[in-house]
Amino acid sequence: MKYGKIRIEDGNLIFTKRVKTNTLPCSEILWAYRRKEEPTGKNTGGGHALCLVTRLQKKYKFEMTLEEAASCLRELQRLNPRIAVGYPKGARIAFQSLANTRDLGALKATDGRVILPHRLLRSGDLYHLSNEDQRVLLEEYHLTKVIDFRTEKEQERRPDTVLKGVTYVQNPILDEETMGITRERRLLDEVVDSKIDMGEFLEKVYQNLVLEPYAVDRYAKFFDELLHQDDGAVLYHCSAGKDRVGIGTVLLLSALGIPRPVIVEDYLRTNEYLESEAEYLVRLLETKMVVSPQTYSNIQALYSVRKVYLETVFQVIEQRFDSMENYLRKKMYLSPRVLEQLRNRYLV
Repeated sequence: MKYGKIRIEDGNLIFTKRVKTNTLPCSEILWAYRRKEEPTGKNTGGGHALCLVTRLQKKYKFEMTLEEAASCLRELQRLNPRIAVGYPKGARIAFQSLANTRDLGALKATDGRVILPHRLLRSGDLYHLSNEDQRVLLEEYHLTKVIDFRTEKEQERRPDTVLKGVTYVQNPILDEETMGITRERRLLDEVVDSKIDMGEFLEKVYQNLVLEPYAVDRYAKFFDELLHQDDGAVLYHCSAGKDRVGIGTVLLLSALGIPRPVIVEDYLRTNEYLESEAEYLVRLLETKMVVSPQTYSNIQALYSVRKVYLETVFQVIEQRFDSMENYLRKKMYLSPRVLEQLRNRYLV
Protein backbone atom coordinates (compact mmCIF):
# COMPACT_ATOMS: atom_id res chain seq x y z
CA MET A 1 0.00 0.00 0.00
CA LYS A 2 1.24 3.45 -0.90
CA TYR A 3 0.91 6.61 1.16
CA GLY A 4 2.38 9.70 -0.43
CA LYS A 5 6.01 8.86 -1.26
CA ILE A 6 6.21 5.83 1.03
CA ARG A 7 4.74 2.35 0.86
CA ILE A 8 4.24 -0.50 3.32
CA GLU A 9 5.09 -4.02 2.22
CA ASP A 10 5.59 -7.22 4.26
CA GLY A 11 5.59 -5.33 7.56
CA ASN A 12 8.17 -2.79 6.39
CA LEU A 13 7.93 0.90 5.58
CA ILE A 14 9.83 1.58 2.35
CA PHE A 15 10.96 5.02 1.22
CA THR A 16 13.61 6.68 -0.94
CA LYS A 17 16.15 9.08 0.51
CA ARG A 18 19.08 10.53 -1.43
CA VAL A 19 18.34 8.16 -4.34
CA LYS A 20 18.63 5.20 -2.00
CA THR A 21 15.78 2.86 -1.11
CA ASN A 22 15.41 2.46 2.66
CA THR A 23 13.52 -0.16 4.63
CA LEU A 24 12.19 0.52 8.13
CA PRO A 25 10.54 -2.40 9.99
CA CYS A 26 7.19 -1.23 11.37
CA SER A 27 7.98 -3.15 14.56
CA GLU A 28 10.80 -0.63 15.22
CA ILE A 29 8.46 2.38 15.25
CA LEU A 30 7.67 3.66 18.76
CA TRP A 31 5.54 6.69 17.96
CA ALA A 32 3.62 8.01 14.97
CA TYR A 33 1.55 11.18 14.62
CA ARG A 34 0.14 13.56 12.03
CA ARG A 35 1.30 17.15 11.79
CA LYS A 36 -0.07 20.14 9.89
CA GLU A 37 2.69 21.73 7.84
CA GLU A 38 2.96 25.50 7.52
CA PRO A 39 3.05 26.97 3.99
CA THR A 40 6.62 27.24 2.69
CA GLY A 41 8.02 28.45 -0.65
CA LYS A 42 5.77 27.46 -3.52
CA ASN A 43 3.52 25.47 -1.19
CA THR A 44 1.32 28.39 -0.17
CA GLY A 45 -1.48 26.16 1.03
CA GLY A 46 0.51 24.06 3.46
CA GLY A 47 -0.10 20.33 3.85
CA HIS A 48 0.20 17.40 6.22
CA ALA A 49 2.99 15.12 7.28
CA LEU A 50 3.34 11.78 9.02
CA CYS A 51 6.04 11.89 11.71
CA LEU A 52 7.70 8.75 13.07
CA VAL A 53 10.09 8.03 15.95
CA THR A 54 11.95 4.69 16.15
CA ARG A 55 13.43 2.67 19.00
CA LEU A 56 16.84 4.06 18.07
CA GLN A 57 15.30 7.54 18.43
CA LYS A 58 15.61 8.29 14.73
CA LYS A 59 12.97 10.71 13.48
CA TYR A 60 11.32 10.75 10.07
CA LYS A 61 8.79 13.06 8.40
CA PHE A 62 6.88 12.15 5.27
CA GLU A 63 4.62 14.63 3.47
CA MET A 64 1.21 13.29 2.43
CA THR A 65 -2.45 14.23 2.45
CA LEU A 66 -4.53 14.15 5.62
CA GLU A 67 -6.43 11.10 4.34
CA GLU A 68 -3.20 9.26 3.47
CA ALA A 69 -1.73 10.02 6.90
CA ALA A 70 -4.83 8.76 8.70
CA SER A 71 -4.90 5.58 6.60
CA CYS A 72 -1.18 5.00 7.11
CA LEU A 73 -1.54 5.38 10.88
CA ARG A 74 -4.26 2.74 10.94
CA GLU A 75 -2.08 0.34 8.99
CA LEU A 76 0.92 0.97 11.26
CA GLN A 77 -1.24 0.28 14.31
CA ARG A 78 -2.45 -2.96 12.76
CA LEU A 79 1.11 -4.10 12.09
CA ASN A 80 2.48 -2.82 15.42
CA PRO A 81 -0.26 -2.69 18.12
CA ARG A 82 2.20 -1.25 20.67
CA ILE A 83 2.87 1.90 18.67
CA ALA A 84 1.99 5.20 20.37
CA VAL A 85 -0.25 7.30 18.15
CA GLY A 86 -1.07 10.99 18.41
CA TYR A 87 0.44 14.12 19.91
CA PRO A 88 -1.19 14.46 23.36
CA LYS A 89 1.00 17.28 24.74
CA GLY A 90 -0.17 16.59 28.30
CA ALA A 91 -3.87 16.56 27.40
CA ARG A 92 -6.67 14.65 29.10
CA ILE A 93 -7.40 11.13 27.90
CA ALA A 94 -11.10 10.84 27.02
CA PHE A 95 -12.03 8.06 29.46
CA GLN A 96 -15.61 7.29 30.45
CA SER A 97 -15.01 6.99 34.20
CA LEU A 98 -11.83 9.03 34.78
CA ALA A 99 -12.16 12.80 34.83
CA ASN A 100 -8.55 13.82 35.29
CA THR A 101 -6.29 11.27 33.59
CA ARG A 102 -3.65 12.72 31.29
CA ASP A 103 -0.83 11.54 29.07
CA LEU A 104 2.33 13.61 29.65
CA GLY A 105 3.53 12.63 26.18
CA ALA A 106 4.82 15.26 23.72
CA LEU A 107 5.71 17.85 26.37
CA LYS A 108 8.98 19.33 25.12
CA ALA A 109 12.17 19.52 27.19
CA THR A 110 14.76 22.26 26.97
CA ASP A 111 17.18 19.92 25.17
CA GLY A 112 14.73 19.58 22.26
CA ARG A 113 13.55 16.09 23.13
CA VAL A 114 9.94 15.33 24.04
CA ILE A 115 8.28 12.89 26.44
CA LEU A 116 7.33 9.68 24.65
CA PRO A 117 3.52 9.27 24.68
CA HIS A 118 1.85 6.25 26.30
CA ARG A 119 4.55 6.06 28.96
CA LEU A 120 3.69 8.50 31.79
CA LEU A 121 0.07 8.86 32.87
CA ARG A 122 -1.14 11.01 35.78
CA SER A 123 -4.59 10.38 37.22
CA GLY A 124 -7.15 10.33 39.99
CA ASP A 125 -8.09 7.00 41.55
CA LEU A 126 -9.08 3.96 39.47
CA TYR A 127 -12.20 3.06 41.42
CA HIS A 128 -14.94 1.30 39.37
CA LEU A 129 -13.31 1.67 35.97
CA SER A 130 -15.66 1.04 33.06
CA ASN A 131 -14.93 -1.98 30.88
CA GLU A 132 -14.06 0.31 27.97
CA ASP A 133 -11.59 2.30 30.08
CA GLN A 134 -9.97 -0.95 31.22
CA ARG A 135 -9.61 -2.02 27.59
CA VAL A 136 -8.05 1.29 26.56
CA LEU A 137 -5.53 1.22 29.40
CA LEU A 138 -4.47 -2.34 28.64
CA GLU A 139 -4.71 -2.52 24.85
CA GLU A 140 -3.92 1.03 23.73
CA TYR A 141 -1.66 2.31 26.52
CA HIS A 142 -0.23 -1.09 27.50
CA LEU A 143 -0.40 -0.22 31.18
CA THR A 144 2.00 -2.32 33.25
CA LYS A 145 2.34 -0.43 36.56
CA VAL A 146 0.12 1.65 38.84
CA ILE A 147 1.66 3.73 41.64
CA ASP A 148 -0.90 4.70 44.29
CA PHE A 149 -0.14 7.85 46.30
CA ARG A 150 -3.17 7.41 48.62
CA THR A 151 -3.19 6.31 52.24
CA GLU A 152 -4.28 2.86 53.35
CA LYS A 153 -7.69 4.17 54.48
CA GLU A 154 -8.31 5.77 51.10
CA GLN A 155 -7.34 2.57 49.32
CA GLU A 156 -9.72 0.53 51.48
CA ARG A 157 -12.66 2.85 50.83
CA ARG A 158 -12.12 3.25 47.06
CA PRO A 159 -9.91 0.37 45.90
CA ASP A 160 -8.35 0.51 42.46
CA THR A 161 -9.88 -1.69 39.80
CA VAL A 162 -7.54 -4.68 39.43
CA LEU A 163 -6.26 -5.04 35.87
CA LYS A 164 -4.71 -8.31 34.70
CA GLY A 165 -0.95 -8.20 34.27
CA VAL A 166 -0.57 -4.80 35.98
CA THR A 167 1.74 -4.34 38.99
CA TYR A 168 0.31 -2.21 41.81
CA VAL A 169 2.69 -0.24 44.03
CA GLN A 170 1.37 1.26 47.27
CA ASN A 171 3.30 4.47 47.90
CA PRO A 172 1.30 6.79 50.20
CA ILE A 173 2.71 10.32 50.04
CA LEU A 174 1.02 11.32 53.31
CA ASP A 175 0.74 9.29 56.51
CA GLU A 176 -2.64 8.92 58.20
CA GLU A 177 -1.95 11.75 60.67
CA THR A 178 -1.26 14.23 57.88
CA MET A 179 -4.63 13.62 56.20
CA GLY A 180 -6.30 16.75 54.93
CA ILE A 181 -6.33 16.93 51.14
CA THR A 182 -7.83 13.46 50.77
CA ARG A 183 -11.45 12.36 50.69
CA GLU A 184 -11.90 11.33 54.35
CA ARG A 185 -15.36 12.03 55.79
CA ARG A 186 -13.94 14.51 58.31
CA LEU A 187 -12.56 16.56 55.44
CA LEU A 188 -16.10 17.19 54.19
CA ASP A 189 -16.94 18.40 57.68
CA GLU A 190 -14.05 20.82 57.40
CA VAL A 191 -15.25 22.00 53.99
CA VAL A 192 -18.61 23.10 55.42
CA ASP A 193 -16.95 24.65 58.49
CA SER A 194 -17.03 28.41 57.89
CA LYS A 195 -14.10 28.86 60.27
CA ILE A 196 -11.70 27.03 57.90
CA ASP A 197 -10.20 28.54 54.76
CA MET A 198 -9.41 25.50 52.63
CA GLY A 199 -7.27 27.53 50.23
CA GLU A 200 -4.93 28.71 53.00
CA PHE A 201 -4.87 25.20 54.45
CA LEU A 202 -3.87 23.64 51.11
CA GLU A 203 -1.12 26.19 50.57
CA LYS A 204 0.48 24.97 53.82
CA VAL A 205 -0.04 21.34 52.81
CA TYR A 206 1.84 21.96 49.55
CA GLN A 207 4.86 23.20 51.47
CA ASN A 208 4.78 20.04 53.60
CA LEU A 209 4.66 17.87 50.49
CA VAL A 210 8.14 19.02 49.44
CA LEU A 211 9.66 19.47 52.92
CA GLU A 212 8.14 16.89 55.29
CA PRO A 213 10.58 13.91 55.49
CA TYR A 214 7.90 11.23 55.08
CA ALA A 215 6.48 12.79 51.91
CA VAL A 216 9.95 13.53 50.49
CA ASP A 217 11.02 9.91 50.97
CA ARG A 218 7.88 8.69 49.21
CA TYR A 219 8.46 10.96 46.23
CA ALA A 220 12.03 9.61 46.07
CA LYS A 221 10.56 6.09 45.95
CA PHE A 222 8.30 7.26 43.10
CA PHE A 223 11.39 8.22 41.08
CA ASP A 224 12.99 4.86 41.87
CA GLU A 225 9.93 3.09 40.46
CA LEU A 226 10.10 5.19 37.30
CA LEU A 227 13.79 4.39 36.86
CA HIS A 228 13.01 0.66 37.01
CA GLN A 229 10.03 0.78 34.63
CA ASP A 230 11.06 -1.24 31.59
CA ASP A 231 8.13 -1.41 29.21
CA GLY A 232 4.60 -0.16 28.87
CA ALA A 233 2.90 2.76 30.61
CA VAL A 234 3.14 3.66 34.28
CA LEU A 235 0.14 5.43 35.83
CA TYR A 236 0.48 7.26 39.14
CA HIS A 237 -2.48 8.63 41.04
CA CYS A 238 -3.94 9.96 44.27
CA SER A 239 -7.65 10.63 44.91
CA ALA A 240 -8.44 13.44 42.48
CA GLY A 241 -5.08 13.58 40.69
CA LYS A 242 -4.40 17.19 41.58
CA ASP A 243 -2.38 17.78 44.79
CA ARG A 244 -0.10 14.84 45.60
CA VAL A 245 -0.05 13.91 41.92
CA GLY A 246 0.33 17.59 41.04
CA ILE A 247 3.52 17.95 43.07
CA GLY A 248 4.81 14.57 41.88
CA THR A 249 4.30 15.75 38.30
CA VAL A 250 6.04 19.07 38.99
CA LEU A 251 9.08 17.19 40.32
CA LEU A 252 9.01 14.69 37.45
CA LEU A 253 8.69 17.30 34.70
CA SER A 254 11.43 19.36 36.33
CA ALA A 255 13.70 16.32 36.36
CA LEU A 256 12.95 15.69 32.68
CA GLY A 257 13.94 19.24 31.81
CA ILE A 258 10.48 20.54 30.90
CA PRO A 259 10.42 24.39 31.04
CA ARG A 260 8.68 25.88 34.07
CA PRO A 261 5.93 27.71 32.08
CA VAL A 262 4.93 24.35 30.56
CA ILE A 263 4.93 22.75 34.03
CA VAL A 264 2.64 25.48 35.36
CA GLU A 265 0.33 25.13 32.36
CA ASP A 266 0.06 21.38 32.91
CA TYR A 267 -0.66 21.90 36.61
CA LEU A 268 -3.46 24.43 36.01
CA ARG A 269 -5.11 22.21 33.40
CA THR A 270 -6.64 20.31 36.32
CA ASN A 271 -9.16 23.13 36.90
CA GLU A 272 -10.83 22.49 33.56
CA TYR A 273 -11.18 18.75 34.15
CA LEU A 274 -12.47 18.86 37.76
CA GLU A 275 -14.91 21.74 37.38
CA SER A 276 -17.90 19.40 37.08
CA GLU A 277 -16.88 17.58 40.28
CA ALA A 278 -17.06 20.83 42.25
CA GLU A 279 -20.44 21.67 40.73
CA TYR A 280 -21.79 18.25 41.69
CA LEU A 281 -20.72 18.63 45.35
CA VAL A 282 -22.27 22.09 45.56
CA ARG A 283 -25.59 20.76 44.24
CA LEU A 284 -25.43 17.83 46.66
CA LEU A 285 -24.84 20.08 49.66
CA GLU A 286 -27.60 22.44 48.55
CA THR A 287 -30.07 19.58 49.01
CA LYS A 288 -28.97 19.26 52.63
CA MET A 289 -28.12 22.78 53.79
CA VAL A 290 -27.69 26.41 52.87
CA VAL A 291 -24.27 26.69 51.21
CA SER A 292 -22.44 29.69 52.63
CA PRO A 293 -19.94 31.75 50.60
CA GLN A 294 -17.07 30.27 52.66
CA THR A 295 -18.30 26.71 52.06
CA TYR A 296 -18.56 27.40 48.35
CA SER A 297 -15.01 28.81 48.40
CA ASN A 298 -13.79 25.71 50.26
CA ILE A 299 -15.38 23.40 47.69
CA GLN A 300 -13.77 25.33 44.86
CA ALA A 301 -10.40 25.00 46.60
CA LEU A 302 -10.92 21.29 47.17
CA TYR A 303 -11.65 20.59 43.49
CA SER A 304 -9.21 22.96 41.88
CA VAL A 305 -5.58 24.06 41.95
CA ARG A 306 -4.20 27.57 42.28
CA LYS A 307 -1.09 29.03 40.77
CA VAL A 308 -0.12 30.46 44.15
CA TYR A 309 0.26 26.92 45.54
CA LEU A 310 2.87 26.16 42.93
CA GLU A 311 4.60 29.49 43.29
CA THR A 312 4.89 28.81 47.02
CA VAL A 313 6.44 25.40 46.36
CA PHE A 314 9.02 26.79 43.92
CA GLN A 315 9.82 29.61 46.35
CA VAL A 316 10.28 27.25 49.32
CA ILE A 317 12.50 24.89 47.33
CA GLU A 318 14.69 27.71 46.02
CA GLN A 319 14.98 29.32 49.47
CA ARG A 320 16.00 26.04 51.16
CA PHE A 321 18.01 24.41 48.36
CA ASP A 322 18.98 27.30 46.03
CA SER A 323 17.47 25.57 43.00
CA MET A 324 15.18 22.78 41.85
CA GLU A 325 18.26 20.94 40.52
CA ASN A 326 19.80 20.87 44.01
CA TYR A 327 16.52 19.71 45.52
CA LEU A 328 16.25 16.84 43.05
CA ARG A 329 19.83 15.83 43.68
CA LYS A 330 19.73 16.03 47.48
CA LYS A 331 16.18 14.87 48.21
CA MET A 332 15.21 12.73 45.21
CA TYR A 333 18.74 11.27 44.87
CA LEU A 334 18.89 12.23 41.19
CA SER A 335 22.57 12.69 40.49
CA PRO A 336 23.53 13.96 37.01
CA ARG A 337 24.11 10.37 35.90
CA VAL A 338 20.77 9.10 37.26
CA LEU A 339 19.00 12.15 35.86
CA GLU A 340 20.31 11.34 32.41
CA GLN A 341 19.15 7.74 32.80
CA LEU A 342 15.66 8.98 33.62
CA ARG A 343 15.64 11.32 30.61
CA ASN A 344 16.91 8.64 28.25
CA ARG A 345 14.12 6.35 29.44
CA TYR A 346 11.25 8.77 28.84
CA LEU A 347 12.45 11.35 26.29
CA VAL A 348 12.92 10.92 22.55
